[in-house]
Amino acid sequence: MLFSEIRNLRVVGSFSKVLRKDGLLLFRPAFRDSDFLLDIRALYHAGFATKWKILSSTPVNKGIAMRIAGVDSFKKASFFVGEDFALPEKDIAGKSMDLLIDSPVCDTSDVKIGRIVDFRDTPTYSLVEIELESGGTLVLPFTEQFFDLDSGRVTVLRLE
Repeated sequence: MLFSEIRNLRVVGSFSKVLRKDGLLLFRPAFRDSDFLLDIRALYHAGFATKWKILSSTPVNKGIAMRIAGVDSFKKASFFVGEDFALPEKDIAGKSMDLLIDSPVCDTSDVKIGRIVDFRDTPTYSLVEIELESGGTLVLPFTEQFFDLDSGRVTVLRLE
C-alpha cells in the first residue's frame, strides 16, 4: 500500500466483542448501508494503519461476524475489541450514502443550496434531509429523478 493511501483511510467500524473462543469477532459498521463490507478482504487499523486480512465475513443480527487471519483465540481477539478499523477512501467511495453526509448540494446552475445532514429509509427509497443555506431544511426522495451524483458532486434536479 502506498503511503498516500494510508493517509487517506476512513473509519468503517470497530470490533465490539469476541463471539467465540476461537477468535471470531463482532464488527460493528459505522454506516447504516454497510453491505459492501461483506466483500472486503482486508481492514486497516485506524491508528496504526496495519493491514489485517479477513478470512470470512458473515452478516449477523448486530453487525458482521469476522474471522481475521492470525487471530485464533479469545486472548488474541480481545486486543481488537474497541479498536477502530478503516479502508482507503478510494475503496469505499460511492458505496454508502452515509459518506455523503455534510456534502454540499448544488442546483442545476451549480449554486450551492445547502448540505446533506441525514438520510431516512422508507420501504422503497431513502429520503435525504438538506440543511438549506437560506435557513430551514428540505426533505426529498434520494432517487435519480431528484438527484445527480457525478464525480462526487451532489446536484438536486428538482426541488418540489
